[in-house]
Amino acid sequence: MSGRKDDFAAVGAALQAQYAVLVEAFAGKDPDGPTDCEGWTVADLETHVAITARGLTRIAGQGGTGVPTGTDSWAAAIPDLAEQMDAATRAERLSLADQDVTAALDLPGDSLVQQLTGTHTLRDATVFRLIEAVVHGLDARITPDGQALRLVTKEIAQLLATKHPGRSVEVRIPPYTAVQCVTGPRHTRGTPPNVVETDAVTFLRLAAGREAWADAVGDGRVRASGERSDLSDLLPLLG
Repeated sequence: MSGRKDDFAAVGAALQAQYAVLVEAFAGKDPDGPTDCEGWTVADLETHVAITARGLTRIAGQGGTGVPTGTDSWAAAIPDLAEQMDAATRAERLSLADQDVTAALDLPGDSLVQQLTGTHTLRDATVFRLIEAVVHGLDARITPDGQALRLVTKEIAQLLATKHPGRSVEVRIPPYTAVQCVTGPRHTRGTPPNVVETDAVTFLRLAAGREAWADAVGDGRVRASGERSDLSDLLPLLG
């Protein structure tokens, strides 16, 4: 089994585990209750995640053409899709428990698929669903599956490094990952001059625009040192 296939297997397992967490948690919540996703109820969030789960099965069976793009391209397209996806979510009420993505996850991870954000590998299209499942779970104050949280944290940290390349700031999200980003003087040894450290949940909420940088720094959930360590202008990373 190739490393790439192993990677897709891990992503698929994390998605199914996260979906299982959400199904159980949604069942115990008031569907009309508020969430941290502005204007969306718990039922709205469940329907949205269910729509994207159903979409994975649909696109996996159709294939795709062209040059595949990754998380940075998908994230950049989110704002343009927000209104369309919001309308789709409110047009129907779906249960996540009724969705089964097993057939899609049995296909090769490097196969191409086509969706509204362009051509992607099936692996990356699955990652997009995993990110949404974790972020929207957090919107409903649902503790994510551990493996799902780890994979999504690493993916979004890499997105930060891709969108804002450089080596002047080190962003640490223990115990999952650390990345360097932002143009400017780079360090070659010892502690870098600009360091940001936070926990995974806070990082993802900042990336999704659910937290204000100043608030997270102010209450100690983000520890930032160095004159280049203010990342407020780089956030959010997801529309």
